[in-house]
Parts: sequence; C-alpha cells; structure tokens
Amino acid sequence: MPIFATLWSSNTRIRIAAINAPGMKAFEPDHAAVKLLQQALLTTGIAPAIKVDGIYGQQTAAAVKAVQKRFNLTPDQGAAGRQVIGVLDLMLRDALFASELAVLDAPLATSKVRAALAAINALQFARATGQPSPTLTIDALRTHFRLTEVAPTIGVGRAMTDADLVTIANRYTQLLGLFASAASRFRTGAPVNGITTPAEAPLGGPITFGPAFTNVRNNFGGPTGEPIGPNSRAAILMHEGVHVFDGQSGADNAHISEFDPRYDRQSADLSLHNPSSFAGFAAHIVNRGDPSPRFGLGAAQAL
Repeated sequence: MPIFATLWSSNTRIRIAAINAPGMKAFEPDHAAVKLLQQALLTTGIAPAIKVDGIYGQQTAAAVKAVQKRFNLTPDQGAAGRQVIGVLDLMLRDALFASELAVLDAPLATSKVRAALAAINALQFARATGQPSPTLTIDALRTHFRLTEVAPTIGVGRAMTDADLVTIANRYTQLLGLFASAASRFRTGAPVNGITTPAEAPLGGPITFGPAFTNVRNNFGGPTGEPIGPNSRAAILMHEGVHVFDGQSGADNAHISEFDPRYDRQSADLSLHNPSSFAGFAAHIVNRGDPSPRFGLGAAQAL
C-alpha cells in the first residue's frame, strides 16, 4: 500500500517493504531503512526505549511483534511488511486508532438506531390498536426491507407480518446493547479481508476496525480511499453490528450493498438478514426520506 508519512515516504526500501516485496526482517542489510523503522517505532510510542542504530536485531523484532499483537495483525516472526508499516504510517500521520474513532461514532449510530426502533414500535402500536400506520415508516420498510402493508401484485415485496416487525425491533435492540459496550467490543486491527477494509465482524464479534476506517489529519483523501464522514461511519457501525448477531448476514444472497442495484430487488425474506437494510432503514427514518446518495461506503461516504 502507499505510504505517506514524511518520516519515511521517500525511502525506497520502506516503500518496497510496504508492499511485501519483500518485507524487512532480522539482519536486514539496509541500515538506513532500519533506522527509519526504529524511529517510527520510537515516535509512535510502540517502543519508547528502542535504540535507533540501524541494526535489525532482537530488540527491533520484538518491537515489531508488539505492533502485530497490539493491532491484531498476522504474526510474522517480527518481520515488518505491509501490515506493520501500514499501521505505523497511519500513526505517524496522527491518526486516531480506528476503534477509538468508532467508539466516538457510537453515540451517533445509537441515536439513529433508537429512532429506527421507535418507528417500529410506533407502527406495532398502530397495528395493534387499529390506528393509521405512520407513512414514513411504511415507506422506509418498503424501500429497505421490501415489506408492504398489503401484498403487492408486482415486484419482490410482500405483506409484512407482526413477526417481521419483532425481528427488526429485536435486531435494533441488540445493536443498542452492542454500542453501549463499544469500548470493550470494538478493536483496532487489520481485517482479514485486508488493511484497506474499514471494518469487519464475525458472528459474536468483536468488530475489528482497520486503518481505512480512520479519519486522519488529511481527512483520508489519498492512502486507501475517499474520506469517510460521520454518517457513513455510523452506517458502518450498524452494518457490522448486524453481522455480530445474524449468522446469515454474510451470505452472498443476503449481503448486498445499498449501492448495488440488486439491493432494491432483494426479496423481503433476504433483506431481513441484510446489514445494509438496517443501516438504510435507520437513515431513512432520521432523514425523513431515503438519503440520496445513501450513507455508507459509496457516493456519500464523505458525509
């Protein structure tokens, strides 16, 4: 991956190591590059006592292993390659640790989830008491879950059931609990899908936030993607949160981006497992209409 920190961006050996062609390891002959690596470990506070001597020995290897352990990177016998140099490069550019930023985003995501849950609860009450259904909620359910009040004659939608609304409400309630414990259930690391993946979560968690999630001083306009704004990061939190609780949410036929044309043609039964549906519904309610473009890792990601 490209490196941008002033400390070492002009060094050829560091740039080569950043793409694993190859990485740096014990007995590295380029002592100037090793000094830069050691200086990065010192400056970022990873190894405050490291000696900047250009020798890639046990001390430097141990410091690199500390980076790998701290950020949940792939252990590599103390070798500094794409993941280690990528994380250090972000830290040198004054990045917040990704999970720290995600924790700061949790209140915004929480407020959107609460609004979505309140809308579902109000609809449930209206249906139970025979009152008119809230128009905004009905529109949002049709747009993001393909659920309608009556069975449609065309399209992929179907009539909603009380069980559907309970499923949606329960998922949002789970997200509220997850965000309330964000400090312990969010972590910084290198996602399995790569360091350019903003975040990912297995069933049960935790959610791992990678460098691509982080909003660094230069607003993340170049290293691995376009800027990610607070609304889009909140959508990511909701999206990944659904993965924590729904074992079917990662299936190819369920896991469809809100920016993919297939999203609007997805069946109701599958959309109830689609993480993007939950993020999209919440944004629809809060914005009193489907945002155009939608929030997430798409056209509106700087918002």
